[in-house]
Amino acid sequence: MGNKAGKFALKPKDVTAAQAGTRFTKEEIEALYFHFVSLRDDGAAAPKGLGEVVNLTQFQRGLGFTGASSLFVERVFQVMFDVEGSGWIDFKKFVDGIHRLSSYESQENKIRMSYAVHNLSGADGICREDLMRMLSACLHENDVAVPSKDVEALVERTFASFDADGDGFISPEEYRLMVEADKSVLAPLTMNVPELIAAAKADAVAAAAAAAAGSPAAASGRLSGSGRG
Repeated sequence: MGNKAGKFALKPKDVTAAQAGTRFTKEEIEALYFHFVSLRDDGAAAPKGLGEVVNLTQFQRGLGFTGASSLFVERVFQVMFDVEGSGWIDFKKFVDGIHRLSSYESQENKIRMSYAVHNLSGADGICREDLMRMLSACLHENDVAVPSKDVEALVERTFASFDADGDGFISPEEYRLMVEADKSVLAPLTMNVPELIAAAKADAVAAAAAAAAGSPAAASGRLSGSGRG
C-alpha cells in the first residue's frame, strides 16, 4: 500500500478497497492509515509475506496498554479484528474492526460481538467463570480494587437476574435481554472514532511538517487518545 517515498501514502485503489463495507470517507481512511502505520514503528518484524500488518502487542500499545497485557483488549482484538485468528491484522482488517467499534455499527451487531468477547470458554453460553475472569481483569486493568467476594456477588446477581432457564449459562438471547436492561454494557465497545481520526490527522500534519523541515522526528498515532463511549 505505502511506499518508501511516501510512508503514509495510500493509492486510490487502496483507499477504495479499505472503504468497502464501511461508511468512512477517503480522508478518514487516510487518517486511519497514518495511525495504523504508526503502530508498526516499534521495529517488530512481521512474518514474511504478510505485508503491512500489526500484532496484538502493537495493537494494545496503541490503546495505551504499555505494561501487562489486557484480557479485554485481547478479546476485542480476537473477536473484532483478527477474526481469522492469525495473530496479525492488515490495514483492511484494522479499518473493519474500527468500524465495528464506531457508532456506525448496529446495536444488534455490537450485542453479538460483546457476547463473543465475554464468552471466554467458547461454550454455548457465558458461564460464571467467564464473567468472573472478565470482570476481575477489567477492574485490575483500570486500577480499581474490589474484593473478590464482591465480584462474585455481582456475578451471582447477574445470573440470578438473566439466567432465565437456570442452566448456569447466559445464552445469546439472555445476553441480549441483559444489554437491553443496561445498555452501558456496550460502552466499552463503542469508540470515539471522530476523536481518533482527528488526532491521527493532526499527527499526519505534524509528521509532514517535520519531514519538510528535515527533522528525523515523526509524530506517533494514538488510539489511546480516543475516548470510548
